[in-house]
Amino acid sequence: MPAFLMSIVAWFVRSVLVKFLIMFALFFVMSEFIPVLVKLLPSSTNLKDLFVLLPDSVWYFLNYFKVPTGITMVISALLTRFLIRRIPIIG
Repeated sequence: MPAFLMSIVAWFVRSVLVKFLIMFALFFVMSEFIPVLVKLLPSSTNLKDLFVLLPDSVWYFLNYFKVPTGITMVISALLTRFLIRRIPIIG
């Protein structure tokens, strides 16, 4: 086999095939890990029920500034950041 074909095959194995296998393994592990993690999380995360205990004057300003929606967005963003940082190549 000529040397240039060996170099092409070696490049393909080193750069394409190995990276594909590593990325596929990471994808498979994360796709199987997320459903297990979701089962461990609490099932009811309705934050609006927690704000019912507040007086009406405080609740008015919290609702006016959309605090319950903002808290839900922040928690979702933090969970997404946590999951992305668990990927070894990105984190």
